[in-house]
Amino acid sequence: MLTKKSSSIIKKILIIAILVAAAMTLAFVRGRMLVVCNYSVPGHSSGGVKIVGLADLHGEMVGEKQERIVQEVREADPDFIVYLGDMVERTRAEESVESLVVLTEQLVQIAPVYYVDGNHELDVRKQNPDVYRRLNVELADLGAVQLKDEIFSFAVDSGTSVNLCGITRHYYWGDFEQELAGKLRNMDGVNVLACHYPESVIWYDAFDGGGLDVALCGHTHGGLIRVPFLGGMVAPEQSRWPKYDLGAFPVYTDTTWSEYGGGEDAEYLGTMIISGGLAGEHGVPRVNNPMEVSVVEVE
Repeated sequence: MLTKKSSSIIKKILIIAILVAAAMTLAFVRGRMLVVCNYSVPGHSSGGVKIVGLADLHGEMVGEKQERIVQEVREADPDFIVYLGDMVERTRAEESVESLVVLTEQLVQIAPVYYVDGNHELDVRKQNPDVYRRLNVELADLGAVQLKDEIFSFAVDSGTSVNLCGITRHYYWGDFEQELAGKLRNMDGVNVLACHYPESVIWYDAFDGGGLDVALCGHTHGGLIRVPFLGGMVAPEQSRWPKYDLGAFPVYTDTTWSEYGGGEDAEYLGTMIISGGLAGEHGVPRVNNPMEVSVVEVE
């Protein structure tokens, strides 16, 4: 027979268990939500531009025929759209191409689409060159533009000049990539860098000297499992508790890989945006980490 004290303890344990189960359920539900994250970035030149960044789709279908993504992008009404790498999944390469084509054929009706490779596209290029070739042919046929270590200059409808650079180097930049970033920083107009890897942007001082307005990155999946008040638990290259995992990171003259910077005498150089992406990674689901459509306004 239970005593009043034992009965009280059991009730407390049951309540705690129910609350933990509810919190875990909510965390997993949040991982399947799709949210729009709006970022505002000060520009070095006059004229504004609105960009949608999409990262780390990994061949997933988000809603029937990608309708959930398409709806949010249409409502955002961007000047252009950038895929930030890992839009395909190396272990499901052919299926991934179909998923991305379904998305692209709708998005090109909204705004011009540009894209840069991530590590999964580079792996597909090595492992399945025919699939990689078909991916780029099909995207090109739809009007999407691949940014393969080059700068593409154009004007948006408002008349603002944009210089959009895509760097695909897998983690480690050489002299060519650093010189390309330097060329971008010295161009007139809104200067945008698309690079799958935020690590490279910080490691190689992509903002050095100013002139780069924004770097758009992915790869981290927002830290995959996000813990309240602590942030993401794990990200490629950064391992556990990544420092640069999700959101907007102003870059200053004293910013380093281990320090955000922004000290008393520091000068603002630009902003790095890391998209939370649209899928899990290596079988790890997104927990307390909604899928993200990034909307970036350079003002």
